[in-house]
Amino acid sequence: MTQVVAVVQARMGSQRFPGKMLKILGSHTLIDWVLIRVLRAVNIDEVILATSTNSQDDELVTHAEDLAIKVVRGNENDVLLRFTQALEQTDAQSVVRICADNPFIAPEEIDRLVQNFRSGDFDYSCNHQQRLNNKYADGFGAEILSVELIRKIAAIATESSHREHVTSYLWDNQSIFRLNALEAPAELAFPDVRLDIDTSEDLSRLDRFVKQFKITTDSPAIEVLKSYREYIR
Repeated sequence: MTQVVAVVQARMGSQRFPGKMLKILGSHTLIDWVLIRVLRAVNIDEVILATSTNSQDDELVTHAEDLAIKVVRGNENDVLLRFTQALEQTDAQSVVRICADNPFIAPEEIDRLVQNFRSGDFDYSCNHQQRLNNKYADGFGAEILSVELIRKIAAIATESSHREHVTSYLWDNQSIFRLNALEAPAELAFPDVRLDIDTSEDLSRLDRFVKQFKITTDSPAIEVLKSYREYIR
């Protein structure tokens, strides 16, 4: 049985940076950085790419299929619906949400997240950025919740912001959910560091960084962050 599925949300139609998922960072496209690194997580049983039905996302499908990753396609703006459609293709009990803006998503941090979720009594856990003063640098981790809960949210969330941002309903209703943010290990406790790609300027900056410090899809989070802090001095 598939216990934990990782759903990677990605599309080409970003308003701030159209087509960014196929832009080159170092030696790989952004989508390949994310998919390759997520596949290395030990505690993930299955990876699914959730993208839109727009023809401009066809190439993202090709990249996923080249890595033997299942693809589910749905509404471009209703990401929550896309997630529930993806979950119809698996018997997983828990889902890890992966944002494809994060090229340095770390398999070891995904594994840490899954272990934490299994060991605690939470509705939701995260380590993808600073939340609840956990001090994480932005860009290495993810979010996890039960498949049952995400289906519940999908059934009751009506605001567009809650449909577009999959877990925002939880944060807007903190009093009724048990939310947990992992405390960052000392080596990753730099909450002012942001390593996601939202703009072409972000891509240019991180492209220079990975080339100068020879960062690869195998580089662990600790190495990436240590090198990046040296880079920005």
